[in-house]
Amino acid sequence: MTSTPSISETAPASSAFSDALSIARYHIVLIAMTASLVFGWLTTGRYGFGLALVVGLDWFLINLFNKVTDVEEDLENGIPGTERVAKWKRFLAPGCFALLGLSFLSHLPFPEITPLRVIVQLIGLAYSYRLVPTPSGMKRIKQLYFFKNFGSAFLFVLTCLAYPIAIAGWSPTVPWIFVAALALFFVPFEVSYEILYDFRDLPGDRREGIPTFPVVHGPVIAQRLIDALLVTSVVVIAIAVLTGAFGLRELLFIVAPIAQWFFYRPRLTRGLTSNDCIVLTHLGSAQLVFFLIGTRVWLAMDLPENVFVPWA
Repeated sequence: MTSTPSISETAPASSAFSDALSIARYHIVLIAMTASLVFGWLTTGRYGFGLALVVGLDWFLINLFNKVTDVEEDLENGIPGTERVAKWKRFLAPGCFALLGLSFLSHLPFPEITPLRVIVQLIGLAYSYRLVPTPSGMKRIKQLYFFKNFGSAFLFVLTCLAYPIAIAGWSPTVPWIFVAALALFFVPFEVSYEILYDFRDLPGDRREGIPTFPVVHGPVIAQRLIDALLVTSVVVIAIAVLTGAFGLRELLFIVAPIAQWFFYRPRLTRGLTSNDCIVLTHLGSAQLVFFLIGTRVWLAMDLPENVFVPWA
């Protein structure tokens, strides 16, 4: 005879799993992995599934280090899972460093990206620990105006764009102007994500003195900046298509900033929540997966890979 677990028995397990996902910031890990697959295929013609796992590991480590060092701020902002991080902090910190060391076993299958991985993890550590010399003393990247947001965008460019090109011997199958246009589109788009997350973390950032755009300039100016960044991404795509750097296929990217604008505006008005940020990130991942699957089906039907591409 079997018995059904009671609510009291299943709830802690469910809560622990939910907290583990929040601590790992799995939504950020997933979007980084899918972005590496899409950007890698666009620039090298390869689906780097193994490389995507390394990218996911890099972002898991960056996020976990940040979780360990931001306990007080995350408690203030009510981020799920923070109580567990606070409880196990003394064990998590050395565990993170041990995992970081083991992660460089990636050198065996992917020696080409090891120098880039060193740079990525050093920037990640500098984001969480006081490793940056400034006139007022050692600081974290997170404590530096502008660099807090741009640093994250730069890490995405390295892991999702530079990694696959490095593995291809720094010989992409597209012109470098295509690579540059892809980065110029992605950076402002990604920074707009970062500012939205800063809106979510506004109470804790104010208390800790973190110079985010909403803290320094206020919510109204920060929202205008988000809109300007999204418009910039759209303009970059339009110029790249009109000049032949992108083909008609890449015009599909314009959906992402437009969808983000429609998603965030009403939610920011009523107050952005942690769940809103997670759903927005999943929306980005879903668009990337749809692009991957859609282009695969398109090619399987023997349709032209791209249209209006002077360099093809």
